[in-house]
Amino acid sequence: MFNIPIVFLTYKRPNETKKMLGIITKIKPKKLYIFQDGKKKRFNNSEIKNHNDTTKLLKKFSQCKSKKIFFKKNIGQRYIGQKILDYVFRKEKYAIILEDDCIPENGFFGFCREMLIKYSSDRSVAHISGCNLYFGTSKKKIIKNQDYIFSKFPHFMGWATWKNRWKKYYDPEIKDWPVNKDHFLSNCNLKTGEKRFFKYYLDKIYDGKQIAWDTQWVYYNILNNFKTIVPNVNLIKNIGFYNAPTGKGAKKFRNLKTKNILLPIKHNSKMTFCKDYDNFLYESFYNRKNIIKRIYNRIKYSTKPLISFYKT
Repeated sequence: MFNIPIVFLTYKRPNETKKMLGIITKIKPKKLYIFQDGKKKRFNNSEIKNHNDTTKLLKKFSQCKSKKIFFKKNIGQRYIGQKILDYVFRKEKYAIILEDDCIPENGFFGFCREMLIKYSSDRSVAHISGCNLYFGTSKKKIIKNQDYIFSKFPHFMGWATWKNRWKKYYDPEIKDWPVNKDHFLSNCNLKTGEKRFFKYYLDKIYDGKQIAWDTQWVYYNILNNFKTIVPNVNLIKNIGFYNAPTGKGAKKFRNLKTKNILLPIKHNSKMTFCKDYDNFLYESFYNRKNIIKRIYNRIKYSTKPLISFYKT
């Protein structure tokens, strides 16, 4: 029996939910928490049906013992992370979190379990990722002879964390942003593009103009110089881009390659950030260009279909 609590968040993907429940059932979790967010008022008929079908599926699920929580009202992306983990962490000291669109390799669960236990008392580590975007896009390992690296950027496609990190630091409203803003942008070793990225999105999140829950946790990790554990292979395939997506993601990360990780894990003795990996993420996602470059790219990509048309 798998003794680490599993948190499963689903919404309106009945087929993916059924597949994920089958995967989770195979490891025989001792504790499984299942959450479904409530319907949005503007749902169309297809979305209502998918949501209802997902609810029916969950209510019938009995293959293993679970605690099921159905939200009557829609919590939404900004507060859902806080809502579900506040509930879980009233009872648990750590947890593994999966969503209905994140298909894990078998080794994902054992990897998270070993990392949660090994680094339980090391407060410099706040997040465990199952996703390695470098391997997922290139099918190459970024380092040799070790099974995981440390990054400053948390990933959320299959992850784990501890109560004493999450509860102490996470705030979806980032109420401390005005106080920490100058320090964060000036003293947290951010590159120019990162400063633009975080200033733009954190300003919008603080003002309530950007709906997100994960960027806030990235902010708190960088602010406190926390480390994220990242496996040296990619253990998660995201399938949510193809059916009822609820978030945004870079196109290059939509068809990630995966590979299982084998036990025993070869531990990383160097508690330092992997610069090559963080540079890859910077260039892939966190490097917000200056306004002239952004305008140029918009014009470039908006005219591509027109150019292709005249070539044919």
